[in-house]
Amino acid sequence: MRRPASGAARRRRADVLARRRQQQARSARERILTTADRLFYGNGIQAIGVQRLIEESQVTRVTFYRHFPSKDDLVLAYLEQRKWQARAAVQAIIDSHPGDPRGALHAWAVAFTEDGMIDEYRGCTFVNAAAEYGPPDHPVRTMAVEQRRWVNATAQTLLREAGHRDPVAATRVLMALRTGYVYSLGLEEDTGWAEQFLAAFDRVIDER
Repeated sequence: MRRPASGAARRRRADVLARRRQQQARSARERILTTADRLFYGNGIQAIGVQRLIEESQVTRVTFYRHFPSKDDLVLAYLEQRKWQARAAVQAIIDSHPGDPRGALHAWAVAFTEDGMIDEYRGCTFVNAAAEYGPPDHPVRTMAVEQRRWVNATAQTLLREAGHRDPVAATRVLMALRTGYVYSLGLEEDTGWAEQFLAAFDRVIDER
């Protein structure tokens, strides 16, 4: 298992990768989205204005609004893209462990500890976004809740298939462990987090 790099190194690498994706974007819409992904995740959604998005995407204002009539439309497109990227990554892990739900759960946890799965280490995209939008019925918060429910439902199915005695309670604990681990890596440089996280994750999985 590769140890996560230092916080400063992770942030530098994340910025390089994000800028590289932006440079490789072909269409104006893709360029706007990759720019938004880098700026929204790295700085917070509310901190980034439309003018900066236009300038760094290298598009005209007319082009920007043709693709995204409002900033909220762009925010939702950014989250939608991240949603499907995350789901595809998890599904690939499950598919690589046919008939082995316990192995899939462990591999899912290991993926969180490896550089490349979580390059940015600024916490959960959806929790961060939801924190910036107060109304509980705002589409951003609705999408964040939907994604967390999908993660929980997927974990609960795997736990049930693995024969866990209380998959509902275990699912909540696993979610708390993932969330805590990701945010801890963004704030602390202490070694040992990965090993402790995996050990705790496995204890929850193996409860019978």
